[in-house]
Amino acid sequence: MGISSIFGASGKEPYAPLPEITSAAEEGWHDFTFAIRKDEKLPDGSRALEARGVYRGHEVGVLVVLSASWPEAKFDQKVPWTAYRGVITYRSLGPASDSFLHIMDELYGTALHPKSMRTETKFTGISLGGKPDELEKEPVKIKVFYESDDEQRYAELFTNIDLQHRVLQINEKDEEYRKPVVRALSAE
Repeated sequence: MGISSIFGASGKEPYAPLPEITSAAEEGWHDFTFAIRKDEKLPDGSRALEARGVYRGHEVGVLVVLSASWPEAKFDQKVPWTAYRGVITYRSLGPASDSFLHIMDELYGTALHPKSMRTETKFTGISLGGKPDELEKEPVKIKVFYESDDEQRYAELFTNIDLQHRVLQINEKDEEYRKPVVRALSAE
């Protein structure tokens, strides 16, 4: 019997403790940092990242799905970098996602008091750094847009992914988008 069987080693490194989701927020901003616990390629070619963290000792999480295709986004010649456009979907993981949405509502001060997170919310994503369909190569920074015909529901935020360090961040873009972000993620 080897030493690894005595201690139940499976050849995989154990997960690090989940991060406090507000640990990397800057003063005046409510940004959220998660550990990527699962990374799965789905049958349609999209990529699902299960993000988990804790807030005041309670586990929270969300599933972030990146579309399979991220073609180059065409901007005018003044944009000094190559950007890519695709779809980012936030999917509920059940109670862990409902808790995350409640925390977001509380910290954002929106007083919307959502009951639960919507099953899924689709956003348009534009990469500001890195290529979202090549996460293994480098960290990716994505500006995320919730597009709606109703101006009151239009929202922007950032989703940053560092697969090498297994970190996913959801960062706010501007205070004016706090209510629209919570509305976009809320089940109605």
